[in-house]
Amino acid sequence: MKHYILLLLVAVFSLNVAAQSTVADSVAYNPIDIRGSRVFMNDLELDKNSAAACFSSVNGLDRSQDYLKYRAGYKTGLGLTVGGASLAVFGLGSTLFGFVYGLSDAFANRSDALADAAIYLGMGSMVVGSLCFVAGIPTLCVYKTRLNRLEKGYNTSLSIGASPTGLSLSVNF
Repeated sequence: MKHYILLLLVAVFSLNVAAQSTVADSVAYNPIDIRGSRVFMNDLELDKNSAAACFSSVNGLDRSQDYLKYRAGYKTGLGLTVGGASLAVFGLGSTLFGFVYGLSDAFANRSDALADAAIYLGMGSMVVGSLCFVAGIPTLCVYKTRLNRLEKGYNTSLSIGASPTGLSLSVNF
């Protein structure tokens, strides 16, 4: 009986070493990381088409079109937020310029249309910029959340692979 146990241990050990060299090389888990709208795998940035190909089979569903739609929505939200903030700051500066220029004209007892135009341009820019900024933040947040769900769905997997003690079943999430 001792010979059989010893023979079984030697067989299991040799299978373990063989499994580590062949199965570990063929079963590789490569998680992705989404930073903003960019997709990284092993700290290498994937282009748009490669990233969409990663999502072609997430939990048995083709999510590549969803990824492209969510990516476009995220970039739209980012553009609205940054553009709106920039336009609002420009409007504030234009309005302040109009008031200061208008005050200097008031002390000189003259009226200038440039001050009025700067004030109206600034007020209009502040209103439009603020609206874009306010619309951009929820858009940005919604589509970033959807991208994060795609990432979580891709990174959640069940895999069988080699471990130092033999074959293992692992759940990655």
